Amino acid sequence: MSKANNKFWKQMIALTPENLRIPERRIDIPMVDNKEFRINLIERIEAVTLKIIKQISTGQSPQISYSSGRNITIESSLREDVSPGCSSDLQDTISYNSLFDLESEEQEEEFSQNSRKTTVNFAVKRSRDKFVLMILIMSEVHHLLLTNTTKTKRSFYYDLKNDITGSLVSDQKYVDRALNDVANLLKCAPWDLRLLATAKGLVAGNMTITLDDNQVIDCTIPGGAQIPLITSNVTAICVKAEFVLIIEKDAVFQKLLEENCPRILNCILVTGKGYPDVATRMLVKMLSEKINLPVYIVVDADPFGVDIMLTYRFGSSTLYKESESLVCPNVRWLGIHPSELIYLQVKTIPLTKADLIKLKSIEARTYINETISKQLSILRKGKAEIEAVAFLKNFFTATYLPNKIDSQDYI
Repeated sequence: MSKANNKFWKQMIALTPENLRIPERRIDIPMVDNKEFRINLIERIEAVTLKIIKQISTGQSPQISYSSGRNITIESSLREDVSPGCSSDLQDTISYNSLFDLESEEQEEEFSQNSRKTTVNFAVKRSRDKFVLMILIMSEVHHLLLTNTTKTKRSFYYDLKNDITGSLVSDQKYVDRALNDVANLLKCAPWDLRLLATAKGLVAGNMTITLDDNQVIDCTIPGGAQIPLITSNVTAICVKAEFVLIIEKDAVFQKLLEENCPRILNCILVTGKGYPDVATRMLVKMLSEKINLPVYIVVDADPFGVDIMLTYRFGSSTLYKESESLVCPNVRWLGIHPSELIYLQVKTIPLTKADLIKLKSIEARTYINETISKQLSILRKGKAEIEAVAFLKNFFTATYLPNKIDSQDYI
């Protein structure tokens, strides 16, 4: 499509009667001077480093300890047991209940709800690699804070893929988890450490996002716009829509764009491409609580789809204490509900072993109410994907979504 034609259609969309009735809503996000916090974080890293140097100089095994909250995901191979003769506690241990990032799609098994202390000891073979990786991350973060710059976690991961440090990071998830541990240690959120995730989520609809360099992201562009991290460089958001619609999958998101869903339903369309990253969740929460837009979500009728819905609404099962900028309790589960699969004449398939493990994990959570519990019980009979409904020509946009919203058929 030519630029002239693209401009023409944007003008036509803006002039439709539906859009004329919708007021534009704007939120300004003040830029915060983070110099004091940045300096304080640098001092924390230097204090940890000095502590390790003192341990080595006095003949102790270097180690770091911090408190981990409930439901922390820790691989059994990475759990640390302090060997005999090594101090299991440091007099000035830095600890806090963690705020974890959500880049990984692997939401794994839950641990005890009690806070637990983790000690990473260089003398213990099972935790040696983790100790070294955490030190490397703190070194990189220290440099980024001093220079007031940022770097993607993916780029840092590839920096480590060399003959010397490559064995520490056989997979990206090792960097992600170690970064969360460093955030635990330093009493901050992972995104404060300047190692950021590559942009993942997409947003489409009648909305603009203004960045601190006065660049304006137009969310009406074909395919949707990438969602920037709200806390880093966004100064304003202008919206002209009636509600937010979260779609689990990018493929369905693109299909709804082809059907002109944002224009027809006057909505802001969002996808986190599976489990959402921090930026996607921040945007959803801001649109809900600062601009007062209702938020609906459509996910697969399977345990992992339900878990993604719960991540937006209640927080990740791997988090002890969610940041106020992430959890959005106003998210409503619009579909696909397991209870409507028969009515929609959708063919289901049996749950896999992984599905059953995830389902059992979900059912054990304290916030699962009776309504959600009933859907989970029905889900045991079989699962289905969004595509089974969404890929019927125009059915999703013209019938399924508006009817469910109008009848308030959501959970």
